[in-house]
Amino acid sequence: MEGMWKRALTMGILASTLALGLGTGGCQNNKQAEAEATEANELRTKNAQLEQSLRERDATIAELQRSQTAQPQQMQVAPADMAGGGGARSGDFSDPDIRHDSTSEGERLTVAGDVLFGSGSADLKATSKKTLDKVAAELKSNRYARFSVRVDGYTDSDPIRKSKWGSNEALSEARARSVEKYLESKGVSSSRLSAYGRGAQNLKKSKAESRRVEIIILSR
Repeated sequence: MEGMWKRALTMGILASTLALGLGTGGCQNNKQAEAEATEANELRTKNAQLEQSLRERDATIAELQRSQTAQPQQMQVAPADMAGGGGARSGDFSDPDIRHDSTSEGERLTVAGDVLFGSGSADLKATSKKTLDKVAAELKSNRYARFSVRVDGYTDSDPIRKSKWGSNEALSEARARSVEKYLESKGVSSSRLSAYGRGAQNLKKSKAESRRVEIIILSR
């Protein structure tokens, strides 16, 4: 009887041990499955975030490209040669009395002094005003309206003898200011304009070429 009881007890212990082992193995398998599922979810979330970032980047690039393509032609007011290099330009100021080229400061309009003024005078000729009217119209256009404008007056190197001006510098400044005031009278804002007398600086090949007024549309 005692032997039977011991065998039954032993079998019970073995059954309990087997059940515990199976339960522990099942628990470990469940935990591993849960960990794998969590890792898979994290990877899917990261992939979704990466795809969203790529879509946003592509949308930004596309918008920049559309903006550049849609820019009105008249807003392209600073062509490459305004940054320097010089060279004659044509088409914007269609007047035979205006020479249009580019400098390191910006676009330059040169009008002969003999076209604008009489000898030794700083009063504009009546015939010159049509030329300056064209300049004023362009300066007010969308192409140039946001740029400052400097008017530089120049003379030849001959000493002043027969006019009220005490020097070439004084005469050149008076002429520059006459042009400045006329442009202002035609609607160019005074806040954009400045005038300077350069006298006989930067002489040209001839005296006639040296007597001039330069209107600089400043690019910076």
